[in-house]
Amino acid sequence: MGEREKKADWSSFHVLANTSELVREGLLSVSPAAQTRPTKLPKVFWDEILKMYGQGVRLVLEKRLCATDMNPSKGRLSIPKQQRKAKFLTDEEDRALDNKAMTVSLIEPGPVLQVRHGLKLQKDYKREDYFSYVLTKEWNAVTHSNARNGLEEGCLIQLWAFRVNGDLHFCLVN
Repeated sequence: MGEREKKADWSSFHVLANTSELVREGLLSVSPAAQTRPTKLPKVFWDEILKMYGQGVRLVLEKRLCATDMNPSKGRLSIPKQQRKAKFLTDEEDRALDNKAMTVSLIEPGPVLQVRHGLKLQKDYKREDYFSYVLTKEWNAVTHSNARNGLEEGCLIQLWAFRVNGDLHFCLVN
């Protein structure tokens, strides 16, 4: 047996086993679109979600941050409806967003994960019949240069949604 064959990498097996267990226990649900493209939520985020007793984890969005996402005068992360990977709102929540914003929390990326509370999720209408979801209020604090989370224009991010006691939370992976 060659040297290469002796050094098996079991990390992928460990992630797959953990994911299967979470699905079985109902702590993880993956949309059909996400199942066709291998996408992993890093273990540090899983650990944080599990500490919060989070469930119903799903990939909402994968995109490159654009100039307007990083612009402090805009103060928002755009979640274009046509780019969503999975439904993350209940029908009731979606209707309620027509009239007012919804308060959500976000696990930020970085060397040490931080849960930021008080972000607002709302609809941003471009036309009467077209809108994007947007994360606002505390978004500038997330993208501030002192945040040390590596967020900058052009970087690829994933936005994941999950529920804690029925309340919507997000985590942002850089």
